[in-house]
Amino acid sequence: MHQRWLAEQLPEWERDGIITAAGARLLRERYPVEPRGGLAQMIVGAVGALLVGTGLIAVLAYNWDDFPRWVRLGLALGPLAASQAASWWVLGRGESAKPWMRESAALVQTLAVGAAMALVSQIYNLPGTWTDLVFWWCLVAVPLAWVFRSDAVAIAYLIGIAVWTVAQAEAHGSWFSRGDVADVRIWFPLLLSGILPRWPGPNLHDRPQPGSRLVLAGSVLVGLLAVAAYAGIRPREPNNASFWLAMLSGAAVLLFPLERSGIEEPLSRKPQVLLGGCTVLGLALIATYEDPARELVKSVGFGLPLGWCWLLLAVVAGFAILAYRQGRFAELAIAAVALVPLLAAPLSAPDASGWPVAIASSLVLLATAIALIALEFIGYRGAARIGAALITLLVILRMADAGVSLLVKGLAFIVIGSGFLGFNAFVSRRRAAAPGGTPA
Repeated sequence: MHQRWLAEQLPEWERDGIITAAGARLLRERYPVEPRGGLAQMIVGAVGALLVGTGLIAVLAYNWDDFPRWVRLGLALGPLAASQAASWWVLGRGESAKPWMRESAALVQTLAVGAAMALVSQIYNLPGTWTDLVFWWCLVAVPLAWVFRSDAVAIAYLIGIAVWTVAQAEAHGSWFSRGDVADVRIWFPLLLSGILPRWPGPNLHDRPQPGSRLVLAGSVLVGLLAVAAYAGIRPREPNNASFWLAMLSGAAVLLFPLERSGIEEPLSRKPQVLLGGCTVLGLALIATYEDPARELVKSVGFGLPLGWCWLLLAVVAGFAILAYRQGRFAELAIAAVALVPLLAAPLSAPDASGWPVAIASSLVLLATAIALIALEFIGYRGAARIGAALITLLVILRMADAGVSLLVKGLAFIVIGSGFLGFNAFVSRRRAAAPGGTPA
Protein backbone atom coordinates (compact mmCIF):
# COMPACT_ATOMS: atom_id res chain seq x y z
CA MET A 1 0.00 0.00 0.00
CA HIS A 2 2.81 2.43 0.89
CA GLN A 3 4.77 1.54 -2.23
CA ARG A 4 1.70 2.10 -4.41
CA TRP A 5 1.19 5.51 -2.78
CA LEU A 6 4.81 6.39 -3.50
CA ALA A 7 4.46 5.34 -7.15
CA GLU A 8 1.42 7.59 -7.52
CA GLN A 9 3.26 10.61 -6.08
CA LEU A 10 6.46 10.31 -8.11
CA PRO A 11 5.16 11.87 -11.39
CA GLU A 12 3.90 14.95 -9.52
CA TRP A 13 7.17 15.25 -7.59
CA GLU A 14 9.07 15.14 -10.90
CA ARG A 15 6.89 17.89 -12.39
CA ASP A 16 7.37 20.09 -9.33
CA GLY A 17 11.14 19.58 -9.39
CA ILE A 18 11.23 17.92 -5.97
CA ILE A 19 13.19 14.97 -7.35
CA THR A 20 14.97 14.26 -10.63
CA ALA A 21 13.95 11.67 -13.19
CA ALA A 22 16.93 9.54 -12.19
CA GLY A 23 15.91 9.75 -8.54
CA ALA A 24 12.34 8.74 -9.41
CA ARG A 25 13.63 5.77 -11.38
CA LEU A 26 15.77 4.63 -8.46
CA LEU A 27 12.80 4.90 -6.10
CA ARG A 28 10.64 2.83 -8.47
CA GLU A 29 13.33 0.15 -8.62
CA ARG A 30 13.85 0.15 -4.86
CA TYR A 31 10.13 0.06 -4.01
CA PRO A 32 8.44 -1.91 -6.82
CA VAL A 33 4.66 -2.05 -6.95
CA GLU A 34 2.98 -5.43 -7.21
CA PRO A 35 0.28 -5.57 -9.93
CA ARG A 36 -3.31 -5.15 -8.87
CA GLY A 37 -5.71 -8.04 -9.21
CA GLY A 38 -3.13 -10.81 -8.97
CA LEU A 39 -5.03 -12.73 -6.33
CA ALA A 40 -8.41 -12.05 -7.95
CA GLN A 41 -7.18 -13.25 -11.34
CA MET A 42 -5.79 -16.42 -9.77
CA ILE A 43 -9.05 -17.10 -7.90
CA VAL A 44 -11.19 -16.55 -11.00
CA GLY A 45 -9.07 -18.89 -13.10
CA ALA A 46 -8.78 -21.50 -10.37
CA VAL A 47 -12.52 -21.58 -9.57
CA GLY A 48 -13.45 -21.87 -13.23
CA ALA A 49 -10.93 -24.63 -13.86
CA LEU A 50 -12.01 -26.56 -10.76
CA LEU A 51 -15.70 -26.37 -11.73
CA VAL A 52 -14.99 -27.63 -15.25
CA GLY A 53 -12.72 -30.40 -13.97
CA THR A 54 -15.16 -31.49 -11.26
CA GLY A 55 -18.03 -31.57 -13.74
CA LEU A 56 -16.08 -33.75 -16.17
CA ILE A 57 -15.12 -36.16 -13.41
CA ALA A 58 -18.73 -36.45 -12.24
CA VAL A 59 -20.05 -37.14 -15.76
CA LEU A 60 -17.40 -39.78 -16.47
CA ALA A 61 -17.79 -41.43 -13.06
CA TYR A 62 -21.53 -41.83 -13.65
CA ASN A 63 -20.99 -43.94 -16.79
CA TRP A 64 -17.59 -45.44 -16.02
CA ASP A 65 -18.61 -49.05 -15.38
CA ASP A 66 -20.43 -49.26 -18.74
CA PHE A 67 -17.40 -48.28 -20.84
CA PRO A 68 -15.02 -50.85 -22.42
CA ARG A 69 -11.31 -50.50 -21.71
CA TRP A 70 -10.43 -48.66 -24.94
CA VAL A 71 -13.15 -46.10 -24.28
CA ARG A 72 -11.91 -45.59 -20.73
CA LEU A 73 -8.39 -45.06 -22.04
CA GLY A 74 -9.65 -42.54 -24.55
CA LEU A 75 -11.59 -40.71 -21.87
CA ALA A 76 -8.50 -40.67 -19.67
CA LEU A 77 -6.23 -39.20 -22.36
CA GLY A 78 -8.81 -37.14 -24.27
CA PRO A 79 -9.15 -34.33 -21.71
CA LEU A 80 -5.36 -34.23 -21.46
CA ALA A 81 -5.04 -33.73 -25.23
CA ALA A 82 -7.78 -31.09 -25.21
CA SER A 83 -6.17 -29.22 -22.33
CA GLN A 84 -2.84 -29.25 -24.15
CA ALA A 85 -4.47 -27.81 -27.26
CA ALA A 86 -6.03 -25.05 -25.16
CA SER A 87 -2.67 -24.43 -23.52
CA TRP A 88 -0.94 -24.02 -26.88
CA TRP A 89 -3.61 -21.51 -27.88
CA VAL A 90 -3.05 -19.48 -24.71
CA LEU A 91 0.72 -19.59 -25.13
CA GLY A 92 0.35 -18.51 -28.74
CA ARG A 93 -1.30 -15.27 -27.61
CA GLY A 94 1.91 -14.33 -25.80
CA GLU A 95 1.72 -11.34 -23.49
CA SER A 96 -1.78 -10.50 -24.73
CA ALA A 97 -3.15 -13.53 -22.85
CA LYS A 98 -5.03 -12.44 -19.73
CA PRO A 99 -3.77 -13.72 -16.36
CA TRP A 100 -7.00 -15.65 -15.81
CA MET A 101 -6.46 -17.41 -19.16
CA ARG A 102 -2.99 -18.57 -18.13
CA GLU A 103 -4.21 -19.66 -14.71
CA SER A 104 -7.19 -21.57 -16.14
CA ALA A 105 -5.17 -23.31 -18.86
CA ALA A 106 -2.40 -24.30 -16.45
CA LEU A 107 -4.76 -25.59 -13.77
CA VAL A 108 -7.03 -27.49 -16.20
CA GLN A 109 -3.99 -29.21 -17.70
CA THR A 110 -2.70 -30.01 -14.20
CA LEU A 111 -6.03 -31.64 -13.32
CA ALA A 112 -6.07 -33.49 -16.64
CA VAL A 113 -2.57 -34.85 -15.99
CA GLY A 114 -3.57 -36.13 -12.56
CA ALA A 115 -6.80 -37.64 -13.85
CA ALA A 116 -5.00 -39.38 -16.72
CA MET A 117 -2.38 -40.85 -14.40
CA ALA A 118 -4.99 -42.07 -11.93
CA LEU A 119 -7.29 -43.54 -14.58
CA VAL A 120 -4.53 -45.31 -16.51
CA SER A 121 -3.30 -46.80 -13.22
CA GLN A 122 -6.82 -48.02 -12.46
CA ILE A 123 -7.48 -49.37 -15.96
CA TYR A 124 -4.30 -51.45 -16.09
CA ASN A 125 -4.13 -52.21 -12.32
CA LEU A 126 -0.66 -50.69 -11.99
CA PRO A 127 1.04 -51.24 -8.60
CA GLY A 128 1.75 -48.39 -6.22
CA THR A 129 0.22 -46.21 -3.51
CA TRP A 130 -1.53 -42.86 -3.52
CA THR A 131 1.70 -41.19 -2.42
CA ASP A 132 3.38 -42.46 -5.61
CA LEU A 133 0.64 -40.79 -7.64
CA VAL A 134 1.08 -37.51 -5.75
CA PHE A 135 4.85 -37.59 -6.24
CA TRP A 136 4.76 -38.15 -10.00
CA TRP A 137 1.85 -35.79 -10.44
CA CYS A 138 3.86 -33.01 -8.81
CA LEU A 139 6.93 -33.72 -10.96
CA VAL A 140 4.91 -33.68 -14.18
CA ALA A 141 2.86 -30.60 -13.28
CA VAL A 142 5.51 -28.23 -11.93
CA PRO A 143 6.78 -27.13 -15.41
CA LEU A 144 3.28 -25.73 -16.03
CA ALA A 145 3.85 -23.28 -13.18
CA TRP A 146 7.02 -22.03 -14.91
CA VAL A 147 5.70 -21.88 -18.47
CA PHE A 148 2.34 -20.24 -17.65
CA ARG A 149 3.64 -18.18 -14.69
CA SER A 150 0.76 -19.74 -12.77
CA ASP A 151 0.43 -19.05 -9.06
CA ALA A 152 -2.42 -21.56 -8.76
CA VAL A 153 -0.31 -24.47 -10.05
CA ALA A 154 2.65 -23.34 -7.94
CA ILE A 155 0.47 -23.36 -4.84
CA ALA A 156 -0.96 -26.78 -5.74
CA TYR A 157 2.59 -28.08 -6.23
CA LEU A 158 3.74 -26.77 -2.85
CA ILE A 159 0.75 -28.32 -1.10
CA GLY A 160 1.33 -31.59 -2.96
CA ILE A 161 4.99 -31.95 -1.97
CA ALA A 162 4.14 -31.03 1.63
CA VAL A 163 1.43 -33.71 1.77
CA TRP A 164 3.78 -36.26 0.19
CA THR A 165 6.56 -35.43 2.67
CA VAL A 166 4.24 -35.74 5.66
CA ALA A 167 2.98 -39.10 4.37
CA GLN A 168 6.54 -40.40 3.92
CA ALA A 169 7.54 -39.26 7.41
CA GLU A 170 4.46 -40.92 8.90
CA ALA A 171 5.19 -44.18 7.08
CA HIS A 172 8.83 -44.05 8.22
CA GLY A 173 7.87 -43.58 11.85
CA SER A 174 5.29 -46.36 11.80
CA TRP A 175 6.01 -49.48 13.81
CA PHE A 176 5.24 -51.47 10.64
CA SER A 177 7.61 -49.48 8.44
CA ARG A 178 8.87 -51.61 5.55
CA GLY A 179 12.09 -49.65 5.13
CA ASP A 180 11.31 -48.66 1.50
CA VAL A 181 10.13 -45.13 2.34
CA ALA A 182 11.75 -42.30 0.39
CA ASP A 183 14.39 -40.34 2.29
CA VAL A 184 12.67 -36.95 2.59
CA ARG A 185 15.86 -35.36 3.92
CA ILE A 186 17.07 -35.53 0.32
CA TRP A 187 13.82 -35.40 -1.62
CA PHE A 188 12.04 -32.51 0.06
CA PRO A 189 14.84 -29.95 -0.59
CA LEU A 190 15.05 -31.19 -4.19
CA LEU A 191 11.30 -30.93 -4.68
CA LEU A 192 11.25 -27.50 -3.06
CA SER A 193 13.91 -26.28 -5.50
CA GLY A 194 11.46 -27.09 -8.30
CA ILE A 195 9.53 -23.91 -7.49
CA LEU A 196 12.58 -21.64 -7.87
CA PRO A 197 12.05 -20.93 -11.60
CA ARG A 198 8.64 -19.49 -10.61
CA TRP A 199 9.53 -17.94 -7.25
CA PRO A 200 11.76 -15.93 -7.18
CA GLY A 201 12.02 -16.33 -10.96
CA PRO A 202 14.90 -15.83 -13.39
CA ASN A 203 15.72 -12.28 -12.22
CA LEU A 204 15.42 -13.06 -8.48
CA HIS A 205 12.84 -10.28 -8.01
CA ASP A 206 9.53 -11.96 -8.90
CA ARG A 207 8.32 -12.30 -5.35
CA PRO A 208 4.93 -13.98 -4.94
CA GLN A 209 1.78 -12.17 -3.89
CA PRO A 210 1.16 -11.95 -0.12
CA GLY A 211 -1.42 -14.76 -0.17
CA SER A 212 0.95 -16.97 -2.14
CA ARG A 213 3.74 -16.18 0.30
CA LEU A 214 1.61 -17.59 3.10
CA VAL A 215 1.15 -20.88 1.22
CA LEU A 216 4.85 -20.96 0.36
CA ALA A 217 5.97 -20.35 3.93
CA GLY A 218 3.39 -22.75 5.37
CA SER A 219 4.30 -25.53 2.93
CA VAL A 220 8.01 -25.11 3.59
CA LEU A 221 7.47 -25.18 7.34
CA VAL A 222 5.19 -28.23 7.22
CA GLY A 223 7.67 -30.02 4.99
CA LEU A 224 10.61 -29.19 7.27
CA LEU A 225 8.68 -30.35 10.32
CA ALA A 226 7.92 -33.61 8.52
CA VAL A 227 11.60 -33.97 7.66
CA ALA A 228 12.43 -33.33 11.33
CA ALA A 229 10.06 -36.14 12.30
CA TYR A 230 11.63 -38.42 9.68
CA ALA A 231 15.19 -37.66 10.79
CA GLY A 232 14.43 -37.72 14.51
CA ILE A 233 12.45 -40.97 14.73
CA ARG A 234 13.82 -44.46 14.26
CA PRO A 235 11.22 -47.22 13.77
CA ARG A 236 10.98 -49.61 16.72
CA GLU A 237 13.46 -47.49 18.72
CA PRO A 238 12.68 -45.21 21.68
CA ASN A 239 15.03 -42.44 20.52
CA ASN A 240 13.24 -39.31 19.35
CA ALA A 241 15.04 -36.13 18.32
CA SER A 242 12.05 -34.55 16.56
CA PHE A 243 11.24 -32.04 19.32
CA TRP A 244 14.49 -30.10 19.07
CA LEU A 245 14.82 -30.57 15.29
CA ALA A 246 11.37 -29.00 14.92
CA MET A 247 12.53 -25.94 16.90
CA LEU A 248 15.62 -25.59 14.71
CA SER A 249 13.44 -25.90 11.59
CA GLY A 250 11.21 -23.11 12.84
CA ALA A 251 14.27 -20.95 13.54
CA ALA A 252 15.57 -21.53 10.00
CA VAL A 253 12.25 -20.42 8.49
CA LEU A 254 12.10 -17.43 10.84
CA LEU A 255 15.59 -16.20 9.87
CA PHE A 256 15.26 -16.77 6.12
CA PRO A 257 17.19 -13.92 4.41
CA LEU A 258 15.20 -10.92 3.19
CA GLU A 259 15.90 -8.00 0.89
CA ARG A 260 15.95 -4.53 2.39
CA SER A 261 12.47 -3.82 1.01
CA GLY A 262 11.24 -7.08 2.53
CA ILE A 263 12.61 -6.13 5.94
CA GLU A 264 10.69 -2.85 5.81
CA GLU A 265 7.38 -4.60 5.12
CA PRO A 266 4.88 -5.20 7.94
CA LEU A 267 4.73 -8.57 9.64
CA SER A 268 1.50 -9.48 7.84
CA ARG A 269 3.46 -9.61 4.56
CA LYS A 270 6.24 -11.78 6.03
CA PRO A 271 4.49 -15.07 6.84
CA GLN A 272 7.77 -16.97 7.16
CA VAL A 273 8.70 -14.74 10.09
CA LEU A 274 5.28 -15.15 11.69
CA LEU A 275 5.02 -18.93 11.21
CA GLY A 276 8.63 -19.66 12.08
CA GLY A 277 8.47 -17.51 15.19
CA CYS A 278 5.20 -19.08 16.33
CA THR A 279 6.76 -22.54 15.92
CA VAL A 280 9.81 -21.71 18.02
CA LEU A 281 7.86 -19.88 20.73
CA GLY A 282 5.03 -22.43 20.77
CA LEU A 283 7.39 -25.35 21.32
CA ALA A 284 9.30 -23.35 23.93
CA LEU A 285 6.06 -22.62 25.79
CA ILE A 286 5.29 -26.34 25.81
CA ALA A 287 8.75 -26.92 27.28
CA THR A 288 7.87 -24.78 30.31
CA TYR A 289 6.20 -27.91 31.74
CA GLU A 290 8.22 -30.67 33.39
CA ASP A 291 7.66 -33.68 31.12
CA PRO A 292 8.00 -31.83 27.79
CA ALA A 293 11.12 -30.08 29.11
CA ARG A 294 12.72 -33.42 29.96
CA GLU A 295 11.83 -34.80 26.51
CA LEU A 296 13.25 -31.69 24.83
CA VAL A 297 16.60 -32.13 26.55
CA LYS A 298 16.64 -35.82 25.62
CA SER A 299 15.92 -34.94 22.00
CA VAL A 300 19.10 -32.83 21.94
CA GLY A 301 21.19 -35.87 22.89
CA PHE A 302 19.45 -37.99 20.25
CA GLY A 303 19.75 -35.27 17.61
CA LEU A 304 23.40 -34.25 17.86
CA PRO A 305 24.72 -37.43 16.17
CA LEU A 306 22.42 -36.83 13.17
CA GLY A 307 23.71 -35.20 10.00
CA TRP A 308 20.40 -33.40 9.45
CA CYS A 309 20.79 -31.76 12.87
CA TRP A 310 24.20 -30.34 11.97
CA LEU A 311 22.87 -29.15 8.61
CA LEU A 312 20.08 -27.28 10.39
CA LEU A 313 22.54 -25.77 12.86
CA ALA A 314 24.75 -24.59 9.98
CA VAL A 315 21.79 -23.07 8.14
CA VAL A 316 20.51 -21.31 11.27
CA ALA A 317 24.01 -19.98 12.02
CA GLY A 318 24.43 -18.67 8.47
CA PHE A 319 20.99 -17.05 8.44
CA ALA A 320 21.67 -15.57 11.90
CA ILE A 321 24.84 -13.85 10.66
CA LEU A 322 22.94 -12.28 7.77
CA ALA A 323 20.11 -11.26 10.08
CA TYR A 324 22.56 -9.60 12.47
CA ARG A 325 24.12 -7.61 9.65
CA GLN A 326 20.66 -6.46 8.56
CA GLY A 327 19.69 -5.42 12.07
CA ARG A 328 16.92 -8.01 12.49
CA PHE A 329 17.47 -8.24 16.24
CA ALA A 330 13.88 -9.16 17.13
CA GLU A 331 14.00 -12.27 14.93
CA LEU A 332 17.41 -13.15 16.36
CA ALA A 333 16.06 -12.92 19.90
CA ILE A 334 13.27 -15.37 19.10
CA ALA A 335 15.50 -17.76 17.13
CA ALA A 336 17.98 -17.87 20.03
CA VAL A 337 15.32 -19.66 22.09
CA ALA A 338 15.87 -22.75 19.90
CA LEU A 339 19.47 -22.98 21.13
CA VAL A 340 18.58 -23.01 24.84
CA PRO A 341 18.02 -26.82 24.92
CA LEU A 342 21.52 -27.28 23.49
CA LEU A 343 22.98 -25.28 26.36
CA ALA A 344 20.83 -27.02 28.97
CA ALA A 345 21.55 -30.58 27.81
CA PRO A 346 25.07 -30.89 29.35
CA LEU A 347 23.69 -29.68 32.70
CA SER A 348 20.85 -32.21 32.89
CA ALA A 349 21.15 -35.87 33.77
CA PRO A 350 19.15 -38.29 31.56
CA ASP A 351 16.78 -39.32 34.37
CA ALA A 352 16.72 -36.01 36.24
CA SER A 353 13.61 -33.97 36.89
CA GLY A 354 12.51 -31.69 34.08
CA TRP A 355 11.64 -28.81 36.39
CA PRO A 356 15.04 -27.03 36.21
CA VAL A 357 14.83 -26.98 32.41
CA ALA A 358 11.15 -25.96 32.51
CA ILE A 359 11.96 -23.06 34.83
CA ALA A 360 14.91 -22.10 32.64
CA SER A 361 12.65 -22.13 29.57
CA SER A 362 10.19 -19.83 31.31
CA LEU A 363 12.96 -17.41 32.28
CA VAL A 364 14.44 -17.41 28.78
CA LEU A 365 11.03 -16.70 27.26
CA LEU A 366 10.52 -13.89 29.75
CA ALA A 367 13.91 -12.43 28.83
CA THR A 368 13.07 -12.76 25.14
CA ALA A 369 9.77 -10.92 25.64
CA ILE A 370 11.51 -8.11 27.52
CA ALA A 371 14.10 -7.87 24.74
CA LEU A 372 11.38 -7.60 22.07
CA ILE A 373 9.80 -4.73 23.98
CA ALA A 374 13.09 -3.01 24.84
CA LEU A 375 14.37 -3.07 21.25
CA GLU A 376 11.53 -0.87 20.07
CA PHE A 377 11.93 1.62 22.90
CA ILE A 378 15.67 2.07 22.39
CA GLY A 379 15.38 2.84 18.69
CA TYR A 380 15.72 -0.57 16.99
CA ARG A 381 13.17 -2.60 15.07
CA GLY A 382 11.39 -4.56 17.78
CA ALA A 383 8.10 -6.31 18.36
CA ALA A 384 6.62 -4.80 21.49
CA ARG A 385 3.16 -6.29 21.00
CA ILE A 386 4.56 -9.79 20.51
CA GLY A 387 6.70 -9.35 23.60
CA ALA A 388 3.67 -8.26 25.63
CA ALA A 389 1.64 -11.18 24.29
CA LEU A 390 4.43 -13.60 25.23
CA ILE A 391 4.56 -12.26 28.80
CA THR A 392 0.78 -12.55 28.99
CA LEU A 393 0.88 -16.18 27.82
CA LEU A 394 3.58 -17.04 30.34
CA VAL A 395 1.57 -15.57 33.21
CA ILE A 396 -1.61 -17.31 32.04
CA LEU A 397 0.14 -20.69 31.83
CA ARG A 398 1.63 -20.31 35.29
CA MET A 399 -1.65 -19.13 36.76
CA ALA A 400 -3.59 -21.96 35.09
CA ASP A 401 -1.64 -24.67 36.91
CA ALA A 402 -1.16 -22.72 40.15
CA GLY A 403 -2.76 -24.08 43.30
CA VAL A 404 -5.02 -21.08 43.91
CA SER A 405 -8.79 -20.67 43.90
CA LEU A 406 -10.82 -20.07 40.77
CA LEU A 407 -11.72 -16.59 42.06
CA VAL A 408 -8.07 -15.59 42.30
CA LYS A 409 -7.39 -16.95 38.81
CA GLY A 410 -10.35 -15.06 37.39
CA LEU A 411 -9.28 -11.78 38.96
CA ALA A 412 -5.71 -12.35 37.76
CA PHE A 413 -6.89 -12.95 34.19
CA ILE A 414 -8.92 -9.71 34.28
CA VAL A 415 -5.88 -7.75 35.45
CA ILE A 416 -3.61 -9.41 32.86
CA GLY A 417 -6.06 -8.79 30.02
CA SER A 418 -6.57 -5.15 31.00
CA GLY A 419 -2.83 -4.60 31.19
CA PHE A 420 -2.29 -6.22 27.80
CA LEU A 421 -4.96 -4.05 26.15
CA GLY A 422 -3.61 -0.92 27.81
CA PHE A 423 -0.06 -1.67 26.67
CA ASN A 424 -1.25 -2.19 23.08
CA ALA A 425 -3.06 1.15 23.17
CA PHE A 426 0.11 2.83 24.49
CA VAL A 427 2.26 1.27 21.73
CA SER A 428 -0.26 2.34 19.06
CA ARG A 429 -0.21 5.97 20.27
CA ARG A 430 3.56 5.96 20.48
CA ARG A 431 3.96 4.62 16.95
CA ALA A 432 1.43 7.07 15.55
CA ALA A 433 3.33 9.98 17.13
CA ALA A 434 6.76 8.73 16.05
CA PRO A 435 8.45 10.46 13.05
CA GLY A 436 8.07 8.50 9.83
CA GLY A 437 4.78 6.86 10.74
CA THR A 438 4.14 3.41 12.04
CA PRO A 439 7.12 1.03 11.78
CA ALA A 440 6.69 -2.48 10.45
